[in-house]
Amino acid sequence: MRVAVFDLDGTISHRDLFLVFLMEATRRLGPARPMRTALLPLHTLRYGLRRTTNAALKAAFLDAILCDRERSTLQEIAADFAERCLIREIKPAALRAIERHRQAGDGLVLASASFDLYVEPIAQRLGFDAAISTRVAWTADGRVTGALDGNNLRGAPKLEAVRELMDRRFREGQEFVAYSDHESDVPLLAAAGSAIAVDPTRKLRQEATRRGWAIVDWRAPERQFAGRRL
Repeated sequence: MRVAVFDLDGTISHRDLFLVFLMEATRRLGPARPMRTALLPLHTLRYGLRRTTNAALKAAFLDAILCDRERSTLQEIAADFAERCLIREIKPAALRAIERHRQAGDGLVLASASFDLYVEPIAQRLGFDAAISTRVAWTADGRVTGALDGNNLRGAPKLEAVRELMDRRFREGQEFVAYSDHESDVPLLAAAGSAIAVDPTRKLRQEATRRGWAIVDWRAPERQFAGRRL
């Protein structure tokens, strides 16, 4: 059995959904910690200057906006968000690619560094067999702690999580095909039997060209294949 592994943000969605979801949560609930929310531009600047990690930046947003929120409330917001994403945010070409793999009998995995809060309901609505994502930590009584539960699934940790999932869920799988738009997924793409760069960033386009990976334009669904493009 072959497995198709899709990144979410910028790959099957038109844009990064991380801030979109947090803005929706803020609109409906207000910021959990307004004083810490005011510091988020500083955290973002420090990340841009490479003085903090992507994981630390995500935790800062989580702590400022979602800390102490109830699970049931956030699940309701995430379910509504996932429904809207299917209408507004998913690329038609991505839907066609997912369906081609489904018709071929391939396993479908959504692998994202975004929060499991909304990645999992999106995966369910798109008919994925499994999803892996960065997990939000909860208190014993079901409230967001403001921290991550485990690794930020960006870069090598995403590949490790994909391999663990395949060992657990797809034991017959001999290879997988991976789709991503971002250079942080080079470890995942390099480990795949087939690697496809989807609407890639400049850095990923350069890497894909160097390695001979396929490059696909899903932003313009009517374009035909050319050269190494799919």
